[in-house]
Amino acid sequence: MKSDSGFEKLNIPSVSIETITPKIPRQELFSYKKCYIGISLDNPGFYGKSLQALLLWGLGNFQQVLIVVGDYLRRYNEQIFTGLSQDEAGRAAHEFGDLFFEKTSDFFDQIPNQRLVLTRWEPCLDSDEYKGSRKFLDTLYDSNESFKASVLKDAASFIKRQQKRNFKLAVPEEEAVELSCRYLLEEIAVFSALSERGWKVELYPGPELCVLKEISKGKYSNIPNGLKDRINVELKIQRNKAD
Repeated sequence: MKSDSGFEKLNIPSVSIETITPKIPRQELFSYKKCYIGISLDNPGFYGKSLQALLLWGLGNFQQVLIVVGDYLRRYNEQIFTGLSQDEAGRAAHEFGDLFFEKTSDFFDQIPNQRLVLTRWEPCLDSDEYKGSRKFLDTLYDSNESFKASVLKDAASFIKRQQKRNFKLAVPEEEAVELSCRYLLEEIAVFSALSERGWKVELYPGPELCVLKEISKGKYSNIPNGLKDRINVELKIQRNKAD
């Protein structure tokens, strides 16, 4: 892996590829010039040395990295776990995004502008690519029982994981799963839009959604073009005990 001048001296965790979806040779993966990292604000892997390791791994293997901060997307979780109204949840989500940038600005400022692109979540929802992909996915969700069942399964799994971590639901479980489904459809549509705009490679420190694995295997024929071309790279971070 190539490294940028100065960064190799940082004491950061090592990063390795766990899985590439769909399965392609690494040589083909690294023929792409750009990648993106979607930031989940509730995931500890996106803070401190772990975030630095992810970004520097991306910069070491691609010419340009896009950071997509999923702040406004988090409004669904605010509704699920705090019971806030939609407007209140949106404001709370934006505040989390502000806090993230406050914590990370010093590090991001060290990266040359031509190599790092930063965006928040809400602007992604304004693109024509997103609107087209979202309409496509909503139609598929309403008409294809298999696709709907897969999204519901991922949504229910998320709710169960959070409950095991002692997060209390502020809404009935059925409503929580429905909100989680909306979260996933919005997220997947943004992924598709990013792919259409040339950001086809996603780096993520965790497993791919089951529904996206099914899409990559060609289970659903009528899907947005961006999802057909998308590549997910599951990365493993060897976290330091002190991080």
